[in-house]
Amino acid sequence: MRISELSEQAGLPVGTVKFYLRSGLLHQGQLISATQAEYDQSHLERLRLVRALLEVGHLSHAEIQGILEALDKPPTQLVEALVQVYDAAAKASRYDETDLTPALATVQRLGWSIDPESPHLAWLARAITALESIGLTPTDERLQVYGAAALLAAEDDIDWVMAADSDRTVLYAIGSSVLWGSVLGALRVLAGEEVSRRQFGEMTMSLRNLPAHTGEIGGVEDPDDEQPSG
Repeated sequence: MRISELSEQAGLPVGTVKFYLRSGLLHQGQLISATQAEYDQSHLERLRLVRALLEVGHLSHAEIQGILEALDKPPTQLVEALVQVYDAAAKASRYDETDLTPALATVQRLGWSIDPESPHLAWLARAITALESIGLTPTDERLQVYGAAALLAAEDDIDWVMAADSDRTVLYAIGSSVLWGSVLGALRVLAGEEVSRRQFGEMTMSLRNLPAHTGEIGGVEDPDDEQPSG
């Protein structure tokens, strides 16, 4: 296929596809003339992956480049490829100066044996620090709830990745560490809506459907609303 067809099937502007070609996020096509190239299914799959990592995973181009390099490693370097994927997904390079103390204390409270060099600790440390900064220091009870849910998801993640065909293990690891993380976050919020519906009935849904501002609150006129004179 030509670049225009590749662009259309990937749902991306031609200019974006050309940028990915120049930056190395997309491998070059087969030259058929001095100014034209042919592209195949591998290019379409790579573009869809890059788009998912950008739009859903919110990874930087450098982080995506690291993931793509891992994906292209030979099967003999599987362990190195998986480590590279998980490091990139952790976005560790963004948090080089992060104090890991809150994260190390948290995993210790959970009873987990985590490598102090884990790139994911910085992510947790920033979240814990943010909560503490606004007076919402996590309690042991709440950490145990979140820790148990995380372990359950992680166990299934590992089983899912390890069950993949050997030539797709790295791709499954990418899906697990980046995209399924987004699924988990979205489902947690939606689960909150479901729990609210079960506990409070239809009131929750009716509140969501209220106009942003109508001049009335619960059917009662808002006394702070100025009424037009005359």
